[in-house]
Amino acid sequence: MTDEVQNQSQPQADKEMLTQEQKDQAVKSARNNDLRRLIGVLFTIYGVIVTAVGIFQPGADIAKTGGIAINLWTGIAMLVIGIGFLLWNHLRPLPAEDIIASAEASARKAAVEHEGTSQ
Repeated sequence: MTDEVQNQSQPQADKEMLTQEQKDQAVKSARNNDLRRLIGVLFTIYGVIVTAVGIFQPGADIAKTGGIAINLWTGIAMLVIGIGFLLWNHLRPLPAEDIIASAEASARKAAVEHEGTSQ
């Protein structure tokens, strides 16, 4: 039984499982949904908010923190981290070859599972 599955999947491994449009869409989708981008955007947004609170209400938490403008410094740190993640995502994007290989492996697996259920 496993020899039959291997023989059936061998021709599929030789031919292209995805069209060029599907490959391009997979690369675009994976890069848009990269975790570094999400973390960078969230840290940047929260950093802007916390920094603005630290600038416009400087005395809000100074008594509680021993004289440190915690909102201002935390907001600046969050901005630096968020911008760092966004730069990392921009300067070192996910390799297209890795994304395409993963998408083709998923397509092959789905095709084998579909063949197994249709018999």
